[in-house]
Amino acid sequence: MTNKPILIVLGEPHSIFSETLFKLYKSKIYMKLKNPIILIGSKKLLIEQMLKLKFKFKINEIKFKDVGKYSIDKKNINIINVNFSYKKVFDKISNKSKNYIKKCFDIALILLKKNYAYALINGPISKKYFLNKKYLGITEYLTKKTNTKNSAMLIYNSSFSVCPITTHLPISKVSKSITGKKIIKNILLINDFFLKILNKKPKIAILGFLFSFVKKKSFKNMCNIFTRFYVRY
Repeated sequence: MTNKPILIVLGEPHSIFSETLFKLYKSKIYMKLKNPIILIGSKKLLIEQMLKLKFKFKINEIKFKDVGKYSIDKKNINIINVNFSYKKVFDKISNKSKNYIKKCFDIALILLKKNYAYALINGPISKKYFLNKKYLGITEYLTKKTNTKNSAMLIYNSSFSVCPITTHLPISKVSKSITGKKIIKNILLINDFFLKILNKKPKIAILGFLFSFVKKKSFKNMCNIFTRFYVRY
């Protein structure tokens, strides 16, 4: 397989994510993608949602065990089927989809571990029903599932990217969670990502620093950390 596929876990089965995907498949952006896309979710539900939303695509089912064995045709919508029992094509989000979503993620993570995929994208996920207060968000869920020591959320764009220091926290807890060490950890992680994965040397700026939230001693320590980072790079 020349270009490894991008995996998309469909997420909450009754969200409007399928409509967004159908619009993507009709766009010029999709045609320019070098990597094919493989969806992971219910084939039957996807077809019924497609008909309900009045789109028309050929949907091709790919067997989980066959991923990586042959090239994927970008002209079709390719999906690894995960069975899901439902009564309505679009319904209220509930805990009924919890095991279904977990199976989708399990398949995606196995393919990533075997190096059969280029990247993983997920559709909408309910914090209330799927994460059930065990994780702050999907970033933390995937960090735990992949046994990753250091992780960061990067909202990526080829010309400008943003990395929030804290993720999925209430505003009232953000200031207490920001530390100099956490900022430096994220900077080093992002710097390594750009150098090793994208072969680019990034220009990194730190924004959103409010003096009123930082004690003088903490500010001094943070300045010392930033100075050491600047000398290092």
